[in-house]
Amino acid sequence: MNTKKKIAVIGGGIAGLTFSRCLSPEKFDIHIFEKKTSFGEIGAAISIFPNALCVMDQIGLLDKIVKNSGQIQKIFFKTSKGEILSSSEPSYEYPIICAHRASFHKILFDDIDAILRTDFRLKSILNRDDGKVELIFENGETELFDAVIGADGMHSTVRKFVLNDGDPVYRGYNIWRGVVKSGFDIGYGSETYGVGQRVGIVPIKDGEYGWWATCNEDFREDDSPETSKEKLKRLFGDWHDPIPEMIENTSYILKNSIRDRIPKNGWFVGNVILIGDAAHPSTPNLGQGGCIAVEGAYILAKSINKYGLNKISYKRYEQIQYPRSKMVVTESLRMGQIGQLTNPILIQLRNFLFRVIPSRVTLKMVDKFFSYRVTSLEI
Repeated sequence: MNTKKKIAVIGGGIAGLTFSRCLSPEKFDIHIFEKKTSFGEIGAAISIFPNALCVMDQIGLLDKIVKNSGQIQKIFFKTSKGEILSSSEPSYEYPIICAHRASFHKILFDDIDAILRTDFRLKSILNRDDGKVELIFENGETELFDAVIGADGMHSTVRKFVLNDGDPVYRGYNIWRGVVKSGFDIGYGSETYGVGQRVGIVPIKDGEYGWWATCNEDFREDDSPETSKEKLKRLFGDWHDPIPEMIENTSYILKNSIRDRIPKNGWFVGNVILIGDAAHPSTPNLGQGGCIAVEGAYILAKSINKYGLNKISYKRYEQIQYPRSKMVVTESLRMGQIGQLTNPILIQLRNFLFRVIPSRVTLKMVDKFFSYRVTSLEI
């Protein structure tokens, strides 16, 4: 007789897969539901910093992830004309890496000990009096679980059931992202500042680079009648090398509006719990969105492994993850506001501060993100 508890994970992204890998397979049967017809990720880069790599190390995926990533050993901040504002060389026990999102997702996905369900779009949730959770899907299927993990991203259907607090907040700028097989090798990561615009470049692997570009404009502003590439060439065509070449040689460009939510308490109702972007979506300015999703997934899984499916587990998870995620989301929002400045005086002040603040001070400021070791916490 199977005495394992049955858990549904709604969403087959980084948070859901990490949670599933950290949960004890001896105690739980995991069902991962993906609304798309297949599991996979989009064509963009993702930062995987030491605070997330410690989790990957514990679940035995560190070497494979590092092997399939690009390491950032030096970071430059520049003006649009290429003037170096500051540079730093971060060093931690784990490397600072960037990977193709699809590659990172595949490593988490391959050989996962879970039942995989595709083309399942959640319609509604019911917390029953007996503690079970009833899931109703748009395809007409209904199923009972002992717990449901909402890992379904920023536009989470599960969040509507748990918090029902409206839409994420638009922060005033859009972002284009791409991956390019380059004819150049700059060998470092960089962020370049203009007037209400920025460009970031990170090495991925074997001459591939991920990049992103931002611009202050209306929510979901359409690039037509131009193509996205044509518009980006117009906006960034006179920026320093290799930015124009990078845009020109990118075949697929993705555009999104930047949104987030300042975290609020109340991440669970009954046996339905939120993790990752469903709980605390962040702007991408610190590169920590995926990292804190990994942290939270680890904490919740370890809490459940230790205490079971109950309020003790869920409260412990939220107690640890809530202040951490709020700090990251708030700081990332602030960094985005600084990066998207348009006032000439404030831009001059920002650039001046970049020039005069020593790199050791800059590194100390990011230590609270990079040096955090969730695997060392007392769960």
